[in-house]
Amino acid sequence: MKRALRTSAGPAEQAGTATRRTRTWIGRCLSCAGRRRLVAVVAAVLASAAWPAEEPRYQAEVRRTAYGVPHIKANDWGGLGYGYGYAYAQDNFCVAMRGIVFASSRSAEFFGEGEGDVQADFVLRLMFGSKDEFARQHLPAADRPARHLLAGFAAGMNRYLRETGVAGLPAGADGCRDAAWVYPIDEVDVWMLAARLALQGSSDQEIVRDAIYAASSPSLAAPAAATVHGVDNADWNLLERDLRRLGQQLGNAEQGSNAIAIGRDLSRNGRGLLLANPHRPWRGTGSFYQVHLTIPGVYDVAGASLQGVPFVGIGFNRDVAWTHTISFATRFTLYELRLRANGQRYLYDGQLRAIEERPVAVRVKRDDGVVETRRRIFRLSHFGPMVDLSSVNPLLGLMTVAIRDANAGRYAAMVEQYLRMGQATDMATFTESLQGIGVPVFHTLAADRGGMAFYGEVSAVPHLSTRQLDRCINSLLAIILRLQTNNAALALDGSISGCEWGAAADDSASGGLYDYAARPTVLTTDYVANGNDSYWLSNAANPLTGYPVLFGFLGHEGRQQQLRTRLGHLMIAEHRRSSDGLDANPGFTLATLKGLLYRHRVYAAELVLADVLRICEMAAATPVVATVRARAALACEALGRWDRRADLQSRGAQVFTEFWRGVRERLSNFFTSVVGSPTFWAVDFNPADPLNTPRGIDVGHAGNRELVLQALSDAVLALESANVPLDAPWASVQFDARDVAVADSASEVPAVSSTPLPIHGGDGNMGVYAAIQADLRAGGYTGIRSGNSYMQAVTWDDTECPLADTVLAQSQSSNPSSPHYRDQTALYSRKEWLQLPFCEAQIAAAQVGETLTVSE
Repeated sequence: MKRALRTSAGPAEQAGTATRRTRTWIGRCLSCAGRRRLVAVVAAVLASAAWPAEEPRYQAEVRRTAYGVPHIKANDWGGLGYGYGYAYAQDNFCVAMRGIVFASSRSAEFFGEGEGDVQADFVLRLMFGSKDEFARQHLPAADRPARHLLAGFAAGMNRYLRETGVAGLPAGADGCRDAAWVYPIDEVDVWMLAARLALQGSSDQEIVRDAIYAASSPSLAAPAAATVHGVDNADWNLLERDLRRLGQQLGNAEQGSNAIAIGRDLSRNGRGLLLANPHRPWRGTGSFYQVHLTIPGVYDVAGASLQGVPFVGIGFNRDVAWTHTISFATRFTLYELRLRANGQRYLYDGQLRAIEERPVAVRVKRDDGVVETRRRIFRLSHFGPMVDLSSVNPLLGLMTVAIRDANAGRYAAMVEQYLRMGQATDMATFTESLQGIGVPVFHTLAADRGGMAFYGEVSAVPHLSTRQLDRCINSLLAIILRLQTNNAALALDGSISGCEWGAAADDSASGGLYDYAARPTVLTTDYVANGNDSYWLSNAANPLTGYPVLFGFLGHEGRQQQLRTRLGHLMIAEHRRSSDGLDANPGFTLATLKGLLYRHRVYAAELVLADVLRICEMAAATPVVATVRARAALACEALGRWDRRADLQSRGAQVFTEFWRGVRERLSNFFTSVVGSPTFWAVDFNPADPLNTPRGIDVGHAGNRELVLQALSDAVLALESANVPLDAPWASVQFDARDVAVADSASEVPAVSSTPLPIHGGDGNMGVYAAIQADLRAGGYTGIRSGNSYMQAVTWDDTECPLADTVLAQSQSSNPSSPHYRDQTALYSRKEWLQLPFCEAQIAAAQVGETLTVSE
C-alpha cells in the first residue's frame, strides 16, 4: 500500500484554476450571448482534458523495515535529501535542531549562558562568519549534488515541522516541544552543522576553543601578554604536568573505534569482509542514525550517518564496504609570532605584517530573559586566529601564537568525498575517491567484493616534513610543548616562510596538506585493522614505517600500543591458527568475524590479573594500613572468581574496572589508556614485539605492590559508595535505564517504563574490544555516554546483494514515545544482529508498514 503526501496542487485543482482564468479572459472579449456559448464549449474541453501535473520540486519514496530503518529512493539528489530529511525528522528532529542552533552560534541566544555555550558561539562565528558569509565562502557551486542533497534535506525537515507543529514535537530531555529555539531551517544551517563536525578534531575541541576565545577581548586593545616571574623548578614541574594533561585532552581515546578488513586470502569464500565497530556518543549530533539511500543507477548506499547530516559516513553498497576509526594525527599547528609595533604587527621573512582585528557579535539571553548583543575583537595573523595558552599553564602565556586548522574551509570537500565513496564499484574506484582528502579526522578501512582489503590515513594532515619540524620548533617553550604532549601540540616558528605547510623543497604539497601519494596506505589480500593507534601496525606482519609523526602521534612507529589495538591483531592471529574456539577452520566468515566483537575479553586482566592476585597473597609483607589491606583482600576474593570478561554473566568485572581506572590515573603516560611507567611492568615494551609487550607486573618492586593494594582498596570504596556488590553479575551492574513512554489506553498521558536493559562490554581503556563508556553512579554503570554504536559486518557471495548484519546499539529514535527508542538496544543486549535488506526484492519482502511518497 502506498500513501502519498504532497504540498503542491493536484491536476483537478490545476484544471479548475485554468477554467477560471479562461472565463475571465473570454469575458473581456465577447458579447454576453456569444460569451455564454463559447464559455460552455471551452469549459467542456477543459473538464475533459488531461492536464499535466506540475513537476514537484522534490519527490521521494520512503519505506521502513525492521527496527525503523528507512529506505529512501528518489530520482535525483534533491529528492533524496528531501525524503531523508522527512524520515529522519520523524525520529530525531529535535537532535538535529539543537545541533543547528549550536553550529550557527545561537546557543546562548536561546539557552542562555548556563545551557548554552557563549565561547563556542563566538569561536564558531569567527570560523564560519554569518550565514550569508558562510554561504558565499564555503558552499560548492549550485549545480553540485551536495548542494541539492543538503537543500532537500532542509526542506524535508521543514516539511515535518509544518505538519507536526512545535506543539506536537517530542518532549523530554532530548525533545523540543513548544521550544522557542525551533524554527524553519535552510541548507546553510545543515552545511554549518556538517562543518562543525569537520572541526571536531581541531578548532572545535573545547580546549582549543577556550584558547582562541581567551585571546580575544571586548575592546580593540590587544590582550596583555602574560608574565611569569621567578620561574623555578616547581613552575617547570607544573608545566610538565599540565602539558601531559593537554596531550591527554587532545588525544582523548574514549571516542575511539575498532575496524577490521579481511582480504580474500583470509576469507573462507574469497570475498572481502569488513567489521565496523565505531565508538561514538549515544546522544546528540555525534551519534549515528541508520539509513539506506538510493538514486537508481547513481547512488545506492546503506549504513549510518551522524545525526543531522544527510550523507552516509560508515556504510556499504553493492560492491564495497567501509568504516572509520578516529585518527589521532595532527589537525592543526600553532605558529609562534614575533610581535612588533606594540603588538599590532609581526615579523615574517624580514617584513612586518599587520595583525587583523576582526569584530564578532553574538546574542546572549541573560538570566532576566533579556537578549543582548555581545561583541568581542579577535586578532588574526595570516595563519589564522591568535590563541592564548595561559589557561593551560601560565608559562605558556609567554608565547604569542596563532593557529592554522587543516579542516577549516574544507567543508564542501568533506561532503562531496563521502558521496563519491558511496558510488565506488570496487577498491580501485574507492581509493580513487579518497584522493580529494575530504575525510576530516579518521582512519579509513574498506573491503570489496573482489577480496581486497584497504587501510589509509587519508584525512586532513598538514604537509610538514620531519626536517621542518626539527628546524621550525625552535624556542624553549615550543620544544617543551612538543615533548610533553607527545607531539600532540606543535608550535612552529611563524617568522619564516620555510615553516609554512607544503614549503619544503623536497616534498610535494597539495593545498597545504599531504597529497594521497604521500600517505601511509595498505592494499592487501590479507587483512588490515585499526584501534585508533597510528598507521604503524595496520597489518602486524608488515608495519608501515618512515612517515612523519604528524600522521599519528598516538601509537606512532616504535611506540607502545593501546590494549584494543593489541587485542584486535591478536584475535586475528588466533583465528588464523584456529586457536580461538570460534571455528575449526581458519578462514573468516561473517559469523566468525562478528564473533570477535562479542567475546568481551578484558585484555588488561589477561596481562596483569595473575600478578594482582599474587600481590594480594604478599599483602602481609607490604607496608600499607590494615584497612587498605582488608579491602584489597575483598577485591582479590571477587577477582579470583571472575572469568576475565565483561559479559552479562561475568561477576567481578566491576572490581577490575575500578582497579584499572585507578592504575591508569596514577601511571598513564600521555594518554589514559596507555600505562607507560618504567617500573610497573615485569616485561617492558619492546618495539620488536609490540603486540605482546608490555605485560605482567613487577611484583618485586615495593612501590608496585603498594600501588596495586591501594588501587584495589579504592575500587572497593567506590563500589560500596555506589551500592554495587563486588560479585554482582555484570548484567545487574551495567545497564541502559532510559525511560520509555508506554501508551495506556485508559489515559491520554503516556506511562513511563524504566526497565533496565543489561549492556555487555566495558571500558575500552582496559582492553575491551567492544567498548562501552559509562560512569559509576548509584546502582551501577548507567547513563552510558559512548562506545559501541552503529556496528556492521559485511561480506558478499555470488549474488548481487551484499550480506550485511548491523546493529545500532542506542537505537534509531530519541523520542521516548517511539517504538524505536530502545528496540535495537534490546537487540544489542541479546547479542543479536539485524540482517539489513539491501536489494529491491529484499526490501519489499521485509517492509514494515506502507510506502510513503512525499513531494513538494
